[in-house]
Amino acid sequence: MQRLLRDIVPTSTDQVVTGIQLVTAELRGEVELVDETSAAWCLLAEDMDKIAAVLDGQRSELAPAQAGIEAAAPAIAEQLGQIGLDVESAPPKIVDRFPVPFDSFEWSAFAPDAEDEERFGIARGVWFRQDRLRPLYSEALYAHEVVHTVTGTVDPHIYAMGLEEGIAEVIGTCYAGSAVIGADAVLNILLHGRHGADRPRVWAAYREHTRQAFLLYREFGLLGLAELVRRGRAAIHAAEATIQAGGYRELDLPRDGFDDDTTRVLEIFTCGFMPAHVFTPFECHLLRHVRQGSTFDEVCRTAQVPPPAGNPVLRRLGAESALFVADDDRIAYSNVERYLRIGQQTGRPVLRYLPPADLPSTWALG
Repeated sequence: MQRLLRDIVPTSTDQVVTGIQLVTAELRGEVELVDETSAAWCLLAEDMDKIAAVLDGQRSELAPAQAGIEAAAPAIAEQLGQIGLDVESAPPKIVDRFPVPFDSFEWSAFAPDAEDEERFGIARGVWFRQDRLRPLYSEALYAHEVVHTVTGTVDPHIYAMGLEEGIAEVIGTCYAGSAVIGADAVLNILLHGRHGADRPRVWAAYREHTRQAFLLYREFGLLGLAELVRRGRAAIHAAEATIQAGGYRELDLPRDGFDDDTTRVLEIFTCGFMPAHVFTPFECHLLRHVRQGSTFDEVCRTAQVPPPAGNPVLRRLGAESALFVADDDRIAYSNVERYLRIGQQTGRPVLRYLPPADLPSTWALG
């Protein structure tokens, strides 16, 4: 039969778990691990099993996406109110299509400002497309977008983006979002959404602006960032210039309001996480079986890969990856085991893989 991977992304947790279990059961047929496609199927099946195990333990806890965001909005408004930001007049609005002239955009959400309201008659708030809602993610996204509604009332004629996106990540996604969906969920959203190895350039920009905002947070705290938001977009753009010039400590902002969860999330996301070790599925599968003292043939046997297919890849990885050193065909020194342990202990793998672009979206399974 034919199964589409997108078919296992419906709206209820039970359906997701059942769909994942069906797909992984069929992926576990006897596939010889000789190339990128077969390795990708193997690794994806393992990861989908892990996702199903987590979701299976949350079946009674994880609310449907729309209910979750509607319940989270007042709590997010209350949390931001504690640092002096009033967003109670910007509730979530869930629609099938965004209003004209934004109806052709593929965004998950957007926050029209005072100028949009004046020019196009679009009420202020945070608008979500129904078909793009996701549990937890949409709640964190609301916390981010609602920060823009504050600057959008001060100087809406000035284009946002830049440092404003980083500040919205810090006080919206990290601070308010962590209070509602938990710091670990927020951290996962940021790591997988912003540190992706093959993500659109815009997400790299969000990540770098979050690093800039983290500098301000460490110096001025949440209250300093909130004050900058209340001053509007011109002030935020000016602050970004001082960051790049190295003079941000001289900004005239209050210094107060530090939150343990926010600090932890930002430290790991901006400084602690190691995003560089991304490999193809076949490379990653082999690396998971590298052990100091083993020969290439022994690594291949443990990985269930034919040595003629695996040995050349291991030889190249020894020369290029900086993860291990090979003495002829034996692993002489290796950091692979250390990084695998870090991944197991933290739940955040250091050695990651990027599925091939030509991996079929429709799999012939059985």
